[in-house]
Amino acid sequence: MITVIACTMRSSFIDNVFENYDRQLWKDKQMIIVLNNDSMDIEPYQERASQYPENEVRVIQLPQKYKLGKCLNHAINLAEDGIIAKFDDDDYYGPKFLREAARAIKSGKASIVGKHTAYIYFEATSALMVFRKGGEKKYQRSIKGGTLVFRKSVWKRVPFPEFKKVGTDSGWVGRCVRRGFRVYSLSKRHYVCIRRKDTKSHTQKKSTRLYMSHCKLIRKTKHYTRYVN
Repeated sequence: MITVIACTMRSSFIDNVFENYDRQLWKDKQMIIVLNNDSMDIEPYQERASQYPENEVRVIQLPQKYKLGKCLNHAINLAEDGIIAKFDDDDYYGPKFLREAARAIKSGKASIVGKHTAYIYFEATSALMVFRKGGEKKYQRSIKGGTLVFRKSVWKRVPFPEFKKVGTDSGWVGRCVRRGFRVYSLSKRHYVCIRRKDTKSHTQKKSTRLYMSHCKLIRKTKHYTRYVN
């Protein structure tokens, strides 16, 4: 079983959260959605969740004062034993995202996998780019937080830090590496980190120009999905 954990503070991404989950070809899956904003209305999420088989999609609401790590720990504790996949609410996950990750874990590559090299789409310039080129299919010490997939048994030994304002994912991966867990970087395919025109709406405040300086251009396009799957 793979449990997708999707923490969100923005109701505007409700469709994206469900579409990313529905798109996955991996059938043995469930999802826990965590609303982490006191002003969010839980009812639209519960209504959408009710359209799935019982307990396949659950929605919980946690106090806004809780940092990301505390939300993740709460949700993972509710998940079945097996594999956990952390989905960001605003990125794109292709149909084979979970399949690639699960196969790598089940084949013994590592108990933590994700993407060190990844596609990034910059909406302001319609540019599809590659971030950290050359880091695919090898062991790494860091992977993008939105692509984290791992065995729940790892989390039982190393829970997420609960009071970090930023760097929750990287901090957790670093702790896991220090505890002796290997981290395997998958291919760059099946996932796109979306950078919106309003960079202030991101947790990562890095400017578009600075971010793009660390990337290689693939092409200018309005239809990035055709190139990443």
